[in-house]
Amino acid sequence: MMKPFLLFSSCFWSLSVMAFPIDAENPMLTAPESVGMSAAKLAKIDDVIQRQMDKGNLQGAVVAVSRRGKPIYFSAFGESDQEAGKPMRRDNMFVMQSSTKPVTGVAAMIAMERGLFAATDEVQKYLPGFAEIEVAVLKDPTDQDVSPKFVWAEPGKEVGFFTRLAGDLIAKWTDGYMLFVPEHRTVPASRPITIHDLLTHTAGLGTYGLGQASSEWGAQMFDKGSFADQAYTLESYIAAVAQGPLDFQPGTRWAYSPTIGLDVVARIIEVTSGQAFNEFVQTNIFDPLDMHDTHWWNVLPEEKRARVVVRLSEGKDGTRSYESVAEPGDDRYFSGSVGLISTARDFLHFEQMLVNQGVLLGNRILQEDSVRLMSTDHAGHLFGGESKGKAGGTGFGYTVEVTLDPAIAELSRSEGAFGWAGAFGTYSWTEPATQIAVVVMVQQASKELGRELAKAVSEAVID
Repeated sequence: MMKPFLLFSSCFWSLSVMAFPIDAENPMLTAPESVGMSAAKLAKIDDVIQRQMDKGNLQGAVVAVSRRGKPIYFSAFGESDQEAGKPMRRDNMFVMQSSTKPVTGVAAMIAMERGLFAATDEVQKYLPGFAEIEVAVLKDPTDQDVSPKFVWAEPGKEVGFFTRLAGDLIAKWTDGYMLFVPEHRTVPASRPITIHDLLTHTAGLGTYGLGQASSEWGAQMFDKGSFADQAYTLESYIAAVAQGPLDFQPGTRWAYSPTIGLDVVARIIEVTSGQAFNEFVQTNIFDPLDMHDTHWWNVLPEEKRARVVVRLSEGKDGTRSYESVAEPGDDRYFSGSVGLISTARDFLHFEQMLVNQGVLLGNRILQEDSVRLMSTDHAGHLFGGESKGKAGGTGFGYTVEVTLDPAIAELSRSEGAFGWAGAFGTYSWTEPATQIAVVVMVQQASKELGRELAKAVSEAVID
C-alpha cells in the first residue's frame, strides 16, 4: 500500500523493460531487483524525504534514480507551491543554480574534443583582455604578498573602529576571512590563468576574495546583485571581469567561483566555436539528449512558467516568503555558472549519458576518454586543503566533485562517483562503478538530505 504522506507520489515498479527517453507523465520503471537493487531499501528514499518535510526543511521534492541504463525510481513529494496548495508533480521545473556547472563542463569537453581549445591553453589566447591581469594583496606586509581568503564587505563603505576591530579578530582566527575591504595593492600574476584553472576553481577569479571586493565589476555586482540584471552579454561582462584583479595567484588555491569562472569558459566556447553559448549547449547537449524541458530562466517559454516550483524561503526573523523566477528576463546573458531551469527527467537523461560513458538515445555526446578526464581529480592537494577534499575522501575534476575514498567521504557513493549541486539544493551525480545515476530536485538546501539520500541509494545495492 502506498504511504499516505506521499502527495502525488509516482514511484512504482513495472516488469516492462523501458529505458530512455523517460515519459515523466507515465514512466514505466524497471523492477529494481532486475538491476541488482532492493526495492524495499530503495523505498527508504520516501522516508528520507518525509522526515525532511516533517522538519520543515523541504516543501517537496522530485527524485529519480536509474541503474544499468534502466529508470528504477521516480517519485514526487510535497507541494510545488505551498501558498496555493499545489501538489508536486514529476514534471515540475526547478531552478538549478550551480547545478548548471556540470552542463558547462560537458560543453567544454565537447569543445576540447573538437580541437577548439585545450585545457592547458591560456585564457588570454582567446580573450586578450586577460593578458596583464594582476592579483590583489594586502598593503601590509610589504615584504610578502598576502591574499585574504574571503572578503564580504560593501565596497567604498566607511569602516568604523569597532567594525574594523571585530574584522581584524575574525581575519586572524579564520585564516583570512574579512568583513571590510582592507588597504591593498596589486601585483603581477605569477603566470597567466588557464582554462584548466577555471574548470577546477583554481584561477582565483571571482571567489569573493580581495580582488573581487576591490574591483569595479565586483562593486557593481555587490550593488545590483546580479550581472543578468544589468543588460550585459557574456562578451561585455567578461571584458569587464578581465580588468581584474584576481583574488589569489593562479593555481595556488582552490576557491569556489560561484558565478564568474565558468562564465569565462562559456565565453571562450563562443569565441572558438563561432556560436552563442546557449545555442552551442542546445544543439550539442539538450537536443540530442531530449532535454526538452531545460532552459535558461530568462528564455523560459511562457507556457512552462506555471510548472516552475514556487520556492519557500524563511528569513532569519522567521518570516516566510514565496519566490518564483518564472517571469522571463533579459535574454542577452546566458551564464555558464548558474541560470538553468530543468526537470528530474531531463537531468536523469544528462547523468545517464555520463554513466554510459558519453552516449544516450543513440547519440554520442562525449568520447569515453573525455568523460574520464572530466571526472578525474585535477585539483589534488588544493582541494584537499579545504574542509572537504582529500582529507574528506573527495577530489575535484572539471566542474564536478569526485569521490576518491568512499570510506571517509561525506556522501555514501562508490569510488569514482562525480557530480555537483545547486544553492537551492538540487543535486545530481553519476556512479560509473555501480552504473547508478541519481537526480535530486528540491528548492531548499540541506546537507543532511544529500547524505541521507546517498546512503539510502548505496544501501539498496545488492549486487
